[in-house]
Amino acid sequence: MKKTIKIFAMAAMVLAFAACEKHDFIDENAITGAVGPEAYWEIESSAVKAGGTMGFTAQYYSSKEQIDHSEAWYSISETLDKTVNCSWLSHSEISSVKSKKRELQYISRYAHAEEYWSDSLHAYTFTDAFPVSGTLAPLSWVQPAEFDSTKMITYFGETYMQDFKDAVKEKMTFAIYKKKYIDLGFMEDFKQYTDSSYDWNVSPDSTVAKYYHFPLDENGNVQAWVMDSMNYYWEKVPFEELILNTEGKYDVTYKRNYSLDAELRVYDVKGTYSKTISKEIVIN
Repeated sequence: MKKTIKIFAMAAMVLAFAACEKHDFIDENAITGAVGPEAYWEIESSAVKAGGTMGFTAQYYSSKEQIDHSEAWYSISETLDKTVNCSWLSHSEISSVKSKKRELQYISRYAHAEEYWSDSLHAYTFTDAFPVSGTLAPLSWVQPAEFDSTKMITYFGETYMQDFKDAVKEKMTFAIYKKKYIDLGFMEDFKQYTDSSYDWNVSPDSTVAKYYHFPLDENGNVQAWVMDSMNYYWEKVPFEELILNTEGKYDVTYKRNYSLDAELRVYDVKGTYSKTISKEIVIN
Protein backbone atom coordinates (compact mmCIF):
# COMPACT_ATOMS: atom_id res chain seq x y z
CA MET A 1 0.00 0.00 0.00
CA LYS A 2 2.78 2.49 0.90
CA LYS A 3 4.52 1.73 -2.38
CA THR A 4 1.33 2.40 -4.33
CA ILE A 5 0.84 5.80 -2.60
CA LYS A 6 4.44 6.82 -3.37
CA ILE A 7 4.03 5.98 -7.06
CA PHE A 8 0.76 7.92 -7.23
CA ALA A 9 2.34 11.01 -5.59
CA MET A 10 5.32 10.95 -7.98
CA ALA A 11 2.98 10.72 -10.96
CA ALA A 12 1.01 13.73 -9.73
CA MET A 13 4.21 15.76 -9.37
CA VAL A 14 5.29 14.89 -12.91
CA LEU A 15 1.91 15.99 -14.30
CA ALA A 16 2.02 19.27 -12.36
CA PHE A 17 5.53 19.99 -13.62
CA ALA A 18 4.52 19.27 -17.18
CA ALA A 19 1.55 21.63 -16.86
CA CYS A 20 3.77 24.46 -15.61
CA GLU A 21 6.61 23.87 -18.02
CA LYS A 22 5.00 25.58 -21.00
CA HIS A 23 2.92 28.78 -21.10
CA ASP A 24 0.99 29.69 -24.22
CA PHE A 25 0.51 33.47 -24.01
CA ILE A 26 -2.60 33.46 -26.15
CA ASP A 27 -4.18 30.57 -24.23
CA GLU A 28 -3.39 32.12 -20.87
CA ASN A 29 -4.90 35.53 -21.56
CA ALA A 30 -8.57 35.70 -22.40
CA ILE A 31 -8.54 37.14 -25.91
CA THR A 32 -11.40 39.38 -26.97
CA GLY A 33 -13.29 38.87 -30.20
CA ALA A 34 -15.14 35.76 -31.32
CA VAL A 35 -14.89 36.34 -35.09
CA GLY A 36 -11.83 38.41 -35.92
CA PRO A 37 -8.18 37.96 -34.98
CA GLU A 38 -7.43 37.35 -31.33
CA ALA A 39 -5.51 40.20 -29.69
CA TYR A 40 -3.87 41.27 -26.44
CA TRP A 41 -1.72 44.26 -25.47
CA GLU A 42 0.10 45.87 -22.59
CA ILE A 43 0.83 49.60 -22.33
CA GLU A 44 4.11 50.76 -20.84
CA SER A 45 2.51 52.98 -18.18
CA SER A 46 -0.83 54.06 -16.74
CA ALA A 47 0.13 57.75 -17.21
CA VAL A 48 1.55 59.83 -20.04
CA LYS A 49 2.50 63.46 -20.57
CA ALA A 50 0.36 65.62 -22.83
CA GLY A 51 2.11 65.84 -26.18
CA GLY A 52 4.03 62.63 -25.50
CA THR A 53 3.62 59.07 -26.76
CA MET A 54 2.39 55.91 -25.09
CA GLY A 55 4.38 52.79 -25.87
CA PHE A 56 2.80 49.35 -26.00
CA THR A 57 3.47 45.73 -26.84
CA ALA A 58 0.86 43.82 -28.82
CA GLN A 59 0.27 40.12 -29.44
CA TYR A 60 -2.23 38.67 -31.88
CA TYR A 61 -2.97 35.85 -34.28
CA SER A 62 -5.77 34.51 -36.46
CA SER A 63 -6.67 30.91 -37.15
CA LYS A 64 -9.05 31.89 -39.96
CA GLU A 65 -7.88 34.78 -42.12
CA GLN A 66 -4.56 36.50 -42.76
CA ILE A 67 -3.81 39.54 -40.58
CA ASP A 68 -3.81 42.89 -42.38
CA HIS A 69 -3.02 45.64 -39.85
CA SER A 70 -3.65 47.04 -36.36
CA GLU A 71 -5.04 50.37 -35.17
CA ALA A 72 -4.86 52.33 -31.92
CA TRP A 73 -8.09 54.03 -30.85
CA TYR A 74 -8.98 56.05 -27.78
CA SER A 75 -11.73 58.15 -26.24
CA ILE A 76 -11.10 61.17 -24.01
CA SER A 77 -12.68 61.86 -20.61
CA GLU A 78 -12.48 65.08 -18.62
CA THR A 79 -12.55 65.26 -14.82
CA LEU A 80 -13.34 68.57 -13.11
CA ASP A 81 -12.61 68.87 -9.39
CA LYS A 82 -13.91 71.99 -7.68
CA THR A 83 -13.75 73.09 -4.05
CA VAL A 84 -14.74 76.38 -2.43
CA ASN A 85 -14.53 76.87 1.36
CA CYS A 86 -15.98 79.73 3.35
CA SER A 87 -13.68 80.99 6.11
CA TRP A 88 -16.45 82.82 7.99
CA LEU A 89 -18.37 79.70 8.96
CA SER A 90 -18.68 76.02 8.14
CA HIS A 91 -19.69 75.96 4.49
CA SER A 92 -17.93 74.06 1.71
CA GLU A 93 -18.96 73.24 -1.82
CA ILE A 94 -17.14 70.28 -3.35
CA SER A 95 -17.73 68.55 -6.66
CA SER A 96 -15.97 66.05 -8.89
CA VAL A 97 -17.47 65.37 -12.30
CA LYS A 98 -16.12 63.05 -14.97
CA SER A 99 -17.58 63.30 -18.47
CA LYS A 100 -16.81 61.93 -21.92
CA LYS A 101 -15.34 64.70 -24.08
CA ARG A 102 -14.69 62.63 -27.19
CA GLU A 103 -15.92 59.23 -28.28
CA LEU A 104 -13.60 56.50 -29.53
CA GLN A 105 -11.54 57.80 -32.41
CA TYR A 106 -8.89 56.33 -34.69
CA ILE A 107 -5.36 57.45 -33.75
CA SER A 108 -2.66 55.36 -35.45
CA ARG A 109 -2.23 52.46 -37.90
CA TYR A 110 0.40 49.69 -37.73
CA ALA A 111 1.13 47.43 -40.69
CA HIS A 112 1.29 43.68 -40.15
CA ALA A 113 4.53 41.83 -40.91
CA GLU A 114 5.22 38.10 -40.94
CA GLU A 115 8.51 38.75 -39.15
CA TYR A 116 6.46 39.57 -36.05
CA TRP A 117 5.77 35.85 -35.51
CA SER A 118 7.07 34.39 -32.25
CA ASP A 119 7.41 30.63 -31.94
CA SER A 120 7.57 30.84 -28.17
CA LEU A 121 4.33 32.84 -27.93
CA HIS A 122 2.54 31.12 -30.80
CA ALA A 123 1.49 34.60 -31.90
CA TYR A 124 2.60 37.72 -33.71
CA THR A 125 4.08 40.39 -31.47
CA PHE A 126 5.40 43.90 -31.98
CA THR A 127 6.20 47.03 -29.97
CA ASP A 128 5.22 50.54 -31.01
CA ALA A 129 3.57 53.72 -29.64
CA PHE A 130 0.72 56.14 -30.29
CA PRO A 131 0.70 59.94 -29.83
CA VAL A 132 -1.18 61.93 -27.18
CA SER A 133 -2.37 65.46 -27.99
CA GLY A 134 -0.55 68.34 -26.32
CA THR A 135 -3.89 70.16 -25.84
CA LEU A 136 -4.84 67.71 -23.08
CA ALA A 137 -2.49 69.10 -20.44
CA PRO A 138 -3.99 69.37 -16.92
CA LEU A 139 -5.05 72.76 -15.56
CA SER A 140 -4.83 73.68 -11.89
CA TRP A 141 -5.88 76.81 -9.93
CA VAL A 142 -5.36 76.10 -6.24
CA GLN A 143 -5.65 78.57 -3.35
CA PRO A 144 -4.29 81.61 -5.21
CA ALA A 145 -2.65 84.44 -3.31
CA GLU A 146 -4.46 86.92 -5.55
CA PHE A 147 -8.13 86.60 -6.39
CA ASP A 148 -9.14 86.60 -10.06
CA SER A 149 -12.85 87.14 -10.66
CA THR A 150 -12.45 86.40 -14.39
CA LYS A 151 -11.09 82.93 -13.66
CA MET A 152 -13.81 82.40 -11.08
CA ILE A 153 -16.49 83.09 -13.67
CA THR A 154 -14.73 81.02 -16.34
CA TYR A 155 -14.21 77.98 -14.11
CA PHE A 156 -17.35 78.10 -11.94
CA GLY A 157 -19.95 79.97 -13.96
CA GLU A 158 -21.47 83.43 -14.23
CA THR A 159 -23.76 83.19 -11.19
CA TYR A 160 -21.62 81.04 -8.90
CA MET A 161 -20.25 83.79 -6.66
CA GLN A 162 -23.70 85.20 -5.94
CA ASP A 163 -25.13 81.71 -5.40
CA PHE A 164 -22.33 80.96 -2.94
CA LYS A 165 -23.00 84.21 -1.06
CA ASP A 166 -26.68 83.35 -0.85
CA ALA A 167 -25.90 79.92 0.60
CA VAL A 168 -23.52 81.39 3.19
CA LYS A 169 -26.05 84.05 4.18
CA GLU A 170 -28.50 81.32 5.17
CA LYS A 171 -26.00 80.21 7.84
CA MET A 172 -25.05 83.63 9.19
CA THR A 173 -25.60 84.21 12.91
CA PHE A 174 -25.68 87.21 15.21
CA ALA A 175 -22.11 86.59 16.40
CA ILE A 176 -20.70 86.27 12.86
CA TYR A 177 -22.52 89.36 11.60
CA LYS A 178 -21.17 91.33 14.56
CA LYS A 179 -17.55 90.24 14.18
CA LYS A 180 -17.30 90.47 10.39
CA TYR A 181 -19.17 93.75 9.93
CA ILE A 182 -16.93 95.41 12.50
CA ASP A 183 -13.81 93.79 10.97
CA LEU A 184 -14.78 95.08 7.53
CA GLY A 185 -15.26 98.60 8.88
CA PHE A 186 -18.97 98.79 8.17
CA MET A 187 -19.54 100.06 11.73
CA GLU A 188 -17.57 100.81 14.87
CA ASP A 189 -19.75 98.76 17.22
CA PHE A 190 -22.86 96.58 17.11
CA LYS A 191 -24.77 98.04 20.05
CA GLN A 192 -27.87 99.15 18.17
CA TYR A 193 -28.30 95.64 16.77
CA THR A 194 -27.76 93.88 20.11
CA ASP A 195 -30.19 92.64 22.73
CA SER A 196 -29.78 90.00 25.44
CA SER A 197 -31.74 87.26 27.17
CA TYR A 198 -31.16 84.53 29.75
CA ASP A 199 -31.30 80.79 29.24
CA TRP A 200 -31.77 79.39 32.74
CA ASN A 201 -31.57 75.85 31.39
CA VAL A 202 -27.90 76.51 30.79
CA SER A 203 -27.08 77.71 34.28
CA PRO A 204 -28.67 79.38 37.31
CA ASP A 205 -25.76 81.84 37.19
CA SER A 206 -26.92 84.93 35.28
CA THR A 207 -23.45 85.63 33.90
CA VAL A 208 -23.45 82.16 32.32
CA ALA A 209 -27.09 82.05 31.29
CA LYS A 210 -26.96 85.42 29.56
CA TYR A 211 -26.63 85.41 25.76
CA TYR A 212 -26.77 88.07 23.06
CA HIS A 213 -28.92 88.23 19.96
CA PHE A 214 -30.66 90.57 17.56
CA PRO A 215 -33.60 92.63 18.86
CA LEU A 216 -36.76 90.54 18.48
CA ASP A 217 -40.39 91.43 17.87
CA GLU A 218 -43.35 90.14 19.89
CA ASN A 219 -43.39 86.93 17.82
CA GLY A 220 -39.74 86.17 18.55
CA ASN A 221 -38.50 87.10 15.08
CA VAL A 222 -35.63 89.47 14.33
CA GLN A 223 -37.05 92.94 13.90
CA ALA A 224 -37.43 93.95 10.26
CA TRP A 225 -35.29 97.09 10.47
CA VAL A 226 -32.42 95.00 11.85
CA MET A 227 -32.49 92.54 8.95
CA ASP A 228 -32.81 95.43 6.51
CA SER A 229 -29.51 96.76 7.87
CA MET A 230 -27.85 93.34 7.79
CA ASN A 231 -28.96 92.86 4.18
CA TYR A 232 -27.79 96.32 3.19
CA TYR A 233 -24.25 95.67 4.43
CA TRP A 234 -24.30 92.09 3.11
CA GLU A 235 -24.52 93.44 -0.42
CA LYS A 236 -21.25 95.25 0.24
CA VAL A 237 -19.40 92.06 1.23
CA PRO A 238 -17.19 90.94 -1.70
CA PHE A 239 -17.32 87.24 -2.51
CA GLU A 240 -13.57 86.93 -2.09
CA GLU A 241 -13.81 88.06 1.54
CA LEU A 242 -15.88 84.98 2.28
CA ILE A 243 -13.13 82.62 1.10
CA LEU A 244 -10.03 84.47 2.34
CA ASN A 245 -8.40 82.08 4.82
CA THR A 246 -6.11 82.72 7.77
CA GLU A 247 -3.04 82.15 5.57
CA GLY A 248 -3.99 85.05 3.33
CA LYS A 249 -4.99 82.81 0.44
CA TYR A 250 -8.31 82.38 -1.28
CA ASP A 251 -9.70 78.96 -0.50
CA VAL A 252 -10.80 77.95 -3.97
CA THR A 253 -9.57 75.00 -6.04
CA TYR A 254 -10.20 74.15 -9.66
CA LYS A 255 -8.53 71.19 -11.37
CA ARG A 256 -9.14 69.92 -14.88
CA ASN A 257 -7.62 66.59 -15.88
CA TYR A 258 -7.97 64.33 -18.88
CA SER A 259 -7.72 60.58 -19.27
CA LEU A 260 -7.81 58.18 -22.20
CA ASP A 261 -9.58 54.87 -22.66
CA ALA A 262 -7.36 53.24 -25.27
CA GLU A 263 -7.73 50.00 -27.20
CA LEU A 264 -5.94 48.19 -30.00
CA ARG A 265 -7.91 46.79 -32.93
CA VAL A 266 -6.45 44.03 -35.10
CA TYR A 267 -7.94 43.59 -38.59
CA ASP A 268 -7.79 40.67 -40.97
CA VAL A 269 -7.74 41.01 -44.76
CA LYS A 270 -11.55 40.86 -44.88
CA GLY A 271 -11.85 43.90 -42.61
CA THR A 272 -13.03 41.91 -39.61
CA TYR A 273 -11.43 43.06 -36.37
CA SER A 274 -11.19 42.23 -32.71
CA LYS A 275 -10.21 44.67 -30.01
CA THR A 276 -8.20 44.38 -26.83
CA ILE A 277 -9.43 45.22 -23.36
CA SER A 278 -9.53 49.00 -22.94
CA LYS A 279 -6.71 50.61 -20.89
CA GLU A 280 -7.27 53.79 -18.88
CA ILE A 281 -4.39 56.26 -19.18
CA VAL A 282 -4.10 59.42 -17.08
CA ILE A 283 -2.59 62.47 -18.77
CA ASN A 284 -0.19 64.44 -16.58
